[in-house]
Amino acid sequence: MEQEKDEVTSKRKDDHIRICLEHDVEYKLHNNGFQDIELRPATLVNLSPEKIDLNTTVFGKKIDYPLIVSGMTGGSKLGKQYNEQIAEICQEFNIGMGVGSQRAAIEDSKFSETFEVRDIAPDIPLIANLGLAQFNKRYGIEEAKLAVEMINADALAIHINPLQELIQLEGDKQDNYSLEPLKQLISNVQFPVILKGVGTGFSKKDLSNLTKLQPYAIDVSGAGGTNWTKIEFLRNKSMEYVSEEFVEQGIATAVSLNHARSATKNKTVKLVASGGIWNGTDAVKALILGADYVAFALPVLRALAKGGVSELRKFITTFIFELRTTMAMLGSENLHKLKKKRYKKIGRRYS
Repeated sequence: MEQEKDEVTSKRKDDHIRICLEHDVEYKLHNNGFQDIELRPATLVNLSPEKIDLNTTVFGKKIDYPLIVSGMTGGSKLGKQYNEQIAEICQEFNIGMGVGSQRAAIEDSKFSETFEVRDIAPDIPLIANLGLAQFNKRYGIEEAKLAVEMINADALAIHINPLQELIQLEGDKQDNYSLEPLKQLISNVQFPVILKGVGTGFSKKDLSNLTKLQPYAIDVSGAGGTNWTKIEFLRNKSMEYVSEEFVEQGIATAVSLNHARSATKNKTVKLVASGGIWNGTDAVKALILGADYVAFALPVLRALAKGGVSELRKFITTFIFELRTTMAMLGSENLHKLKKKRYKKIGRRYS
């Protein structure tokens, strides 16, 4: 019975990767919202992109760029391969990395090795990952500490994904909305905790409630990138008649980020922008809107599938080039000055 359960868990992890690579898993009714943000670059530029200073700190560690590869893999042989490749590139560029949900390894330690990358990336900020649904059902401080210790992580991300859990064949379908476990967790652990969405964004009320818990950071993970509801819908044959409108529910990343900036004003809570951060220009807009860091996952997975580590290196290099050059056009030589730049919001959905 346990072996069958292990096989189901491992297959689910591989299903996620396969579906991301073989199907259109992006939002269709939503874009990330950054198209509605109009920058005001200069034509006469007196700043070389090479002089742009992008270094910052996270969890007390210095990183060369405000970038994090979001947690998405682990729990299978293929997941292990991708985690190791991602770790190699993150170490090379000195940027942050998250691993996928460690639920499989908490329930069976044999999966632990699929998440372990410290031997490959000894210096980078590394983020462990568990789900709020499991904390509402049975997990506690012990499991949180185990996830961090398992991979020698610097922080723990708690992903909040009620809609995904409801559609997922193996999902926890009850009591996955209470914030009480988060309150207890954040108050009783020594490591930083990130409260993370899964591609549907957070409302104003959500962000107000999450901010009150005083986490280290909130990752808005808005609509416009990978649609995890759609991924689970593609796995669950009993859901074949679910409407597109249902699957496409979510708040655009830029909109959720804008609300998050208001909710965390005068607070120490950091903000991570993820959900359709496809390029360096999206990153610049996210940073101007208030993000301290930007995170991405699907383009990383696609680059690895296309050409392994060398292709991922090419993607990250291009991403950074675009980020630097756009900042140079705006006359911003560092992240502090970038955040003071003016921009124009087009449309009314940011109110």
